[in-house]
Amino acid sequence: MKTWPFIRMKTLPIIKMKTWPLIRMKTWPLIRMKTQPLIRIKTWPLIRLKTWPFIRMKTQPLFRMKILPLFRMKTCSGFPGSQPVSMDINNLDYLRKKEYKVSWKADGTRFMMLIDGANEVYMIDRDNADTLVDGEMILDKVDGIDVPRYLIYDIIYFMGQEVGKTDFRTRLVCIEKELIGTRHAKMKTGEIDKAKEPFSVRLKPFWDVSVCRKVLDGSFASQVSHEVDGLVFQPVPDPYCPGRCMEVLKWKPPELNSIDFKLKIAKENKPGMLPETKGYLYVLGQDNPLAEMKYTKDLKEMDGKIIECSFDGQHWKFMRQRTDKSFPNSIKTAQGVWGSIQSPVTKDILFQVVEVERFVPPQKQPSDLMPPPAKLPRR
Repeated sequence: MKTWPFIRMKTLPIIKMKTWPLIRMKTWPLIRMKTQPLIRIKTWPLIRLKTWPFIRMKTQPLFRMKILPLFRMKTCSGFPGSQPVSMDINNLDYLRKKEYKVSWKADGTRFMMLIDGANEVYMIDRDNADTLVDGEMILDKVDGIDVPRYLIYDIIYFMGQEVGKTDFRTRLVCIEKELIGTRHAKMKTGEIDKAKEPFSVRLKPFWDVSVCRKVLDGSFASQVSHEVDGLVFQPVPDPYCPGRCMEVLKWKPPELNSIDFKLKIAKENKPGMLPETKGYLYVLGQDNPLAEMKYTKDLKEMDGKIIECSFDGQHWKFMRQRTDKSFPNSIKTAQGVWGSIQSPVTKDILFQVVEVERFVPPQKQPSDLMPPPAKLPRR
């Protein structure tokens, strides 16, 4: 408690940090990848092995019982991790009312990670469950080779302490000093062999919102070895928010705003007209389609699949299949995205707010004044 005197200690039997050849808490409080070739996985529902072949899949319905108590939940019908909402002209006003930090929005696969005693590492995809740290798995292109990396951008529990109840700045410091810093120190001494890790782990940095222009339009985006498709805005004063968070915002260029639907292909029969094949677009929990789209050859193999669609002003357009998801967006998420499509926040509007109209706290921390790094570290 000398390190974190502001965090109230609690004993949580569900989180027992013990050593393991793959994870050694003394070396790095969350992960030390050593000789074990595969990460042991217990998840519900299933993790997509085609995307992440180093993850071994195991199903365990009781796994939910380990996770839900961490958020004091009795039941969970969806992914309980923090879910941002799409930025529109209305919620853009939050940036004028409180301090925010910003990072790039990576096109990765959302996972949460739990360490639960000896020989137990859980990586939970966005279909369900919960964990200690929150982040995303991405594939970086390094010298033409795909390198999997887990980017940690938030933390809920650390060594049984409810770090998630503290503000975002404190949570970032906890990740950087207690997790990443210790890990890098052990790499220098040779106690961690990076070559034996199935994937690398690093902190996803956040900066003051005034640097949005540099993140989007500067040389920064070209230094990131994976796709950047927008920005994520995190309120600094707030604790970790499980589930849908109205004040955690995601921004995309208006033309990239999209909704994940479940596609059902069917023929429409109208009196006096030839049957017409259409694609009907469903969101979670709705018996009737929210929208429809023209049937094309690209949709031939997509019947019953989750697909990402954008709106061109008149019609919904197929973008890609979401192989990382088993469920479409909820009606609330779809309505939020539709709001951002109807009331888009352009780059010019965003830059005006973050550079001129943003909330500025009375006293800034030195680290908040730092621009994005000139060069991103590889590990």
